[in-house]
Amino acid sequence: MKNIYRKITFILASISVATLSVSCDALLDQDETDFGKGPIVVQFPEAKTSSNFIQDGEVYELEVPFEYFGADGLPLDEEVTVTIGVDESSTAIEGNEFSLGETKFTIPAGSNTTSAVIMVNSANLDGDNPKEAVLEILTSSKTVSSNRNKIAITLQGICPTFLEGNYVYPDSGREVTIESTGVGTYSVSADNYFSGIYSFEFSDYCNSLTVTGGFLPDNFGIGVSGTGSVDPETGTITFYYTADGYFSNYEMVLEKL
Repeated sequence: MKNIYRKITFILASISVATLSVSCDALLDQDETDFGKGPIVVQFPEAKTSSNFIQDGEVYELEVPFEYFGADGLPLDEEVTVTIGVDESSTAIEGNEFSLGETKFTIPAGSNTTSAVIMVNSANLDGDNPKEAVLEILTSSKTVSSNRNKIAITLQGICPTFLEGNYVYPDSGREVTIESTGVGTYSVSADNYFSGIYSFEFSDYCNSLTVTGGFLPDNFGIGVSGTGSVDPETGTITFYYTADGYFSNYEMVLEKL
Protein backbone atom coordinates (compact mmCIF):
# COMPACT_ATOMS: atom_id res chain seq x y z
CA MET A 1 0.00 0.00 0.00
CA LYS A 2 2.85 2.32 0.87
CA ASN A 3 4.44 1.81 -2.55
CA ILE A 4 1.18 2.63 -4.32
CA TYR A 5 0.87 5.81 -2.26
CA ARG A 6 4.40 6.85 -3.24
CA LYS A 7 3.68 6.19 -6.91
CA ILE A 8 0.50 8.24 -6.79
CA THR A 9 2.33 11.09 -5.04
CA PHE A 10 5.08 11.05 -7.67
CA ILE A 11 2.55 11.08 -10.51
CA LEU A 12 0.67 14.00 -8.99
CA ALA A 13 3.91 15.93 -8.44
CA SER A 14 4.94 15.29 -12.05
CA ILE A 15 1.59 16.54 -13.31
CA SER A 16 1.95 19.69 -11.17
CA VAL A 17 5.44 20.44 -12.50
CA ALA A 18 4.33 19.86 -16.08
CA THR A 19 1.31 22.12 -15.60
CA LEU A 20 3.51 24.82 -14.04
CA SER A 21 6.00 24.53 -16.90
CA VAL A 22 3.28 24.91 -19.53
CA SER A 23 1.77 27.85 -17.65
CA CYS A 24 5.15 29.62 -17.38
CA ASP A 25 5.89 29.04 -21.07
CA ALA A 26 2.52 30.47 -21.99
CA LEU A 27 3.12 33.49 -19.77
CA LEU A 28 6.56 34.09 -21.25
CA ASP A 29 5.12 33.79 -24.75
CA GLN A 30 2.56 36.46 -23.93
CA ASP A 31 5.13 38.86 -22.47
CA GLU A 32 7.95 38.14 -24.90
CA THR A 33 9.72 41.25 -26.17
CA ASP A 34 11.26 41.25 -29.62
CA PHE A 35 14.44 43.22 -29.04
CA GLY A 36 15.32 43.15 -32.71
CA LYS A 37 12.31 45.08 -33.97
CA GLY A 38 12.16 48.20 -31.78
CA PRO A 39 11.92 51.69 -33.28
CA ILE A 40 14.90 53.33 -34.99
CA VAL A 41 15.39 56.66 -33.17
CA VAL A 42 17.26 59.60 -34.74
CA GLN A 43 18.93 61.96 -32.28
CA PHE A 44 21.86 64.21 -31.41
CA PRO A 45 24.44 62.38 -29.23
CA GLU A 46 24.12 65.06 -26.53
CA ALA A 47 21.74 67.86 -25.63
CA LYS A 48 24.36 70.52 -24.86
CA THR A 49 27.94 71.15 -25.90
CA SER A 50 30.42 74.01 -26.16
CA SER A 51 33.13 74.97 -28.64
CA ASN A 52 35.87 77.60 -28.46
CA PHE A 53 36.74 79.85 -31.39
CA ILE A 54 39.70 82.21 -31.52
CA GLN A 55 38.39 85.70 -32.27
CA ASP A 56 40.65 86.43 -35.21
CA GLY A 57 37.99 87.33 -37.78
CA GLU A 58 38.09 83.92 -39.44
CA VAL A 59 35.03 81.81 -40.29
CA TYR A 60 35.32 78.34 -38.77
CA GLU A 61 33.56 75.12 -39.71
CA LEU A 62 32.01 73.20 -36.82
CA GLU A 63 30.79 69.66 -37.39
CA VAL A 64 27.62 68.69 -35.51
CA PRO A 65 27.06 64.91 -35.54
CA PHE A 66 23.73 63.15 -35.29
CA GLU A 67 22.95 59.46 -35.21
CA TYR A 68 20.33 56.77 -34.96
CA PHE A 69 20.05 53.78 -32.68
CA GLY A 70 17.63 50.96 -31.90
CA ALA A 71 16.69 47.53 -33.23
CA ASP A 72 19.71 45.22 -32.79
CA GLY A 73 22.18 48.12 -32.58
CA LEU A 74 23.71 47.43 -35.98
CA PRO A 75 23.68 49.91 -38.89
CA LEU A 76 20.80 49.49 -41.31
CA ASP A 77 21.14 48.32 -44.90
CA GLU A 78 19.08 51.32 -46.00
CA GLU A 79 19.53 55.08 -46.06
CA VAL A 80 18.04 57.26 -43.33
CA THR A 81 17.11 60.81 -44.29
CA VAL A 82 17.14 63.70 -41.81
CA THR A 83 16.16 67.38 -42.00
CA ILE A 84 17.41 69.88 -39.43
CA GLY A 85 16.86 73.57 -38.77
CA VAL A 86 17.56 76.37 -36.29
CA ASP A 87 15.28 76.30 -33.25
CA GLU A 88 13.59 79.52 -32.13
CA SER A 89 15.24 79.23 -28.70
CA SER A 90 18.66 79.91 -30.28
CA THR A 91 20.28 83.04 -28.80
CA ALA A 92 22.94 83.05 -31.52
CA ILE A 93 21.46 84.58 -34.67
CA GLU A 94 21.77 82.72 -37.95
CA GLY A 95 23.54 85.02 -40.40
CA ASN A 96 25.40 86.82 -37.61
CA GLU A 97 27.28 84.53 -35.20
CA PHE A 98 26.78 81.47 -37.40
CA SER A 99 25.15 80.14 -40.53
CA LEU A 100 23.66 76.78 -41.40
CA GLY A 101 23.96 75.95 -45.08
CA GLU A 102 22.79 72.44 -45.83
CA THR A 103 19.72 71.25 -43.92
CA LYS A 104 18.91 67.90 -45.57
CA PHE A 105 21.16 64.93 -44.91
CA THR A 106 21.37 61.23 -45.63
CA ILE A 107 22.89 58.70 -43.27
CA PRO A 108 24.17 56.13 -45.75
CA ALA A 109 23.36 52.45 -45.58
CA GLY A 110 25.88 50.64 -43.42
CA SER A 111 26.46 53.62 -41.14
CA ASN A 112 24.49 55.06 -38.23
CA THR A 113 25.91 58.59 -38.10
CA THR A 114 26.68 61.64 -40.18
CA SER A 115 27.32 65.33 -39.47
CA ALA A 116 25.91 68.72 -40.25
CA VAL A 117 28.26 71.70 -40.56
CA ILE A 118 27.69 75.19 -39.22
CA MET A 119 29.91 78.13 -40.18
CA VAL A 120 30.92 80.21 -37.14
CA ASN A 121 31.86 83.87 -37.70
CA SER A 122 34.46 84.50 -34.98
CA ALA A 123 34.41 88.28 -35.58
CA ASN A 124 30.82 88.45 -34.32
CA LEU A 125 31.28 86.39 -31.16
CA ASP A 126 31.09 88.06 -27.76
CA GLY A 127 33.59 86.30 -25.51
CA ASP A 128 32.06 87.76 -22.34
CA ASN A 129 28.51 86.87 -23.36
CA PRO A 130 28.63 83.67 -25.43
CA LYS A 131 25.50 82.77 -27.37
CA GLU A 132 23.94 79.38 -28.05
CA ALA A 133 23.18 78.04 -31.51
CA VAL A 134 20.28 75.61 -31.05
CA LEU A 135 19.71 73.08 -33.82
CA GLU A 136 16.66 70.82 -34.10
CA ILE A 137 15.90 67.63 -36.00
CA LEU A 138 12.70 68.53 -37.85
CA THR A 139 11.91 65.39 -39.84
CA SER A 140 13.35 61.97 -40.52
CA SER A 141 12.50 58.80 -42.39
CA LYS A 142 12.75 57.12 -38.95
CA THR A 143 11.43 58.10 -35.51
CA VAL A 144 12.75 61.43 -34.18
CA SER A 145 13.90 61.32 -30.55
CA SER A 146 11.65 63.11 -28.07
CA ASN A 147 14.47 64.18 -25.73
CA ARG A 148 17.55 64.43 -27.97
CA ASN A 149 15.95 66.14 -30.95
CA LYS A 150 17.72 69.42 -30.12
CA ILE A 151 21.29 70.42 -29.35
CA ALA A 152 22.41 73.72 -27.80
CA ILE A 153 25.94 74.69 -28.85
CA THR A 154 27.66 77.44 -26.86
CA LEU A 155 29.83 79.49 -29.25
CA GLN A 156 32.64 80.73 -27.00
CA GLY A 157 34.99 83.35 -28.44
CA ILE A 158 38.50 83.37 -26.96
CA CYS A 159 41.75 85.28 -27.41
CA PRO A 160 44.69 83.68 -29.21
CA THR A 161 46.42 81.35 -26.74
CA PHE A 162 49.84 79.68 -26.90
CA LEU A 163 50.58 77.95 -23.59
CA GLU A 164 52.05 74.66 -24.82
CA GLY A 165 55.57 73.85 -23.69
CA ASN A 166 57.82 72.70 -20.87
CA TYR A 167 57.49 74.32 -17.44
CA VAL A 168 58.89 73.97 -13.93
CA TYR A 169 57.44 74.50 -10.47
CA PRO A 170 60.29 76.68 -9.11
CA ASP A 171 59.72 75.88 -5.42
CA SER A 172 60.00 72.11 -5.93
CA GLY A 173 61.96 71.89 -9.17
CA ARG A 174 59.38 69.54 -10.62
CA GLU A 175 59.25 69.78 -14.41
CA VAL A 176 55.99 69.30 -16.28
CA THR A 177 54.60 69.64 -19.78
CA ILE A 178 51.53 71.56 -20.89
CA GLU A 179 49.87 70.11 -23.98
CA SER A 180 47.05 71.52 -26.06
CA THR A 181 43.91 69.37 -26.04
CA GLY A 182 41.79 71.65 -28.22
CA VAL A 183 41.14 75.31 -28.99
CA GLY A 184 41.91 77.10 -25.72
CA THR A 185 42.07 73.89 -23.66
CA TYR A 186 45.15 72.29 -22.14
CA SER A 187 46.46 69.49 -19.91
CA VAL A 188 49.25 69.86 -17.33
CA SER A 189 51.15 66.59 -16.84
CA ALA A 190 51.26 66.87 -13.00
CA ASP A 191 50.31 69.11 -10.10
CA ASN A 192 52.72 70.37 -7.43
CA TYR A 193 51.09 68.81 -4.36
CA PHE A 194 50.83 65.05 -4.74
CA SER A 195 53.96 62.97 -5.23
CA GLY A 196 52.16 60.92 -7.89
CA ILE A 197 51.83 62.11 -11.47
CA TYR A 198 48.24 63.34 -11.52
CA SER A 199 47.50 65.49 -14.55
CA PHE A 200 44.85 68.21 -14.58
CA GLU A 201 43.08 70.12 -17.32
CA PHE A 202 42.26 73.78 -17.78
CA SER A 203 40.83 76.26 -20.24
CA ASP A 204 42.24 79.66 -21.18
CA TYR A 205 39.99 82.62 -21.88
CA CYS A 206 42.16 85.68 -22.57
CA ASN A 207 44.72 84.77 -19.86
CA SER A 208 41.98 83.86 -17.36
CA LEU A 209 42.35 80.17 -16.57
CA THR A 210 39.80 77.68 -15.23
CA VAL A 211 40.58 74.16 -14.01
CA THR A 212 38.12 71.85 -15.76
CA GLY A 213 39.07 68.29 -14.77
CA GLY A 214 41.88 65.79 -14.80
CA PHE A 215 43.24 62.49 -13.53
CA LEU A 216 41.84 62.74 -9.99
CA PRO A 217 38.14 63.00 -10.89
CA ASP A 218 38.49 60.57 -13.79
CA ASN A 219 40.20 57.83 -11.78
CA PHE A 220 39.46 58.42 -8.09
CA GLY A 221 36.26 60.49 -8.12
CA ILE A 222 38.04 63.37 -6.38
CA GLY A 223 36.62 66.63 -7.67
CA VAL A 224 39.05 69.34 -8.74
CA SER A 225 38.53 73.02 -9.45
CA GLY A 226 40.50 76.22 -9.55
CA THR A 227 41.38 79.41 -11.30
CA GLY A 228 44.56 80.92 -12.67
CA SER A 229 46.19 83.63 -14.70
CA VAL A 230 49.07 84.17 -17.12
CA ASP A 231 51.59 86.98 -16.83
CA PRO A 232 51.54 88.44 -20.38
CA GLU A 233 55.16 89.64 -20.08
CA THR A 234 56.92 86.62 -18.55
CA GLY A 235 54.51 83.85 -19.48
CA THR A 236 54.49 82.65 -15.86
CA ILE A 237 51.31 80.80 -14.94
CA THR A 238 49.77 80.88 -11.47
CA PHE A 239 47.06 78.44 -10.43
CA TYR A 240 44.94 78.31 -7.28
CA TYR A 241 44.08 74.64 -7.26
CA THR A 242 41.54 72.71 -5.17
CA ALA A 243 41.19 68.95 -4.70
CA ASP A 244 38.06 68.17 -2.71
CA GLY A 245 38.90 66.76 0.72
CA TYR A 246 42.64 67.41 0.41
CA PHE A 247 43.39 71.11 -0.07
CA SER A 248 41.77 74.33 -1.23
CA ASN A 249 43.18 77.19 -3.35
CA TYR A 250 46.68 75.72 -3.22
CA GLU A 251 49.01 78.07 -5.11
CA MET A 252 51.03 76.52 -7.90
CA VAL A 253 53.40 78.69 -9.97
CA LEU A 254 54.70 77.48 -13.33
CA GLU A 255 57.66 79.08 -15.10
CA LYS A 256 58.36 78.30 -18.72
CA LEU A 257 61.66 76.57 -19.50
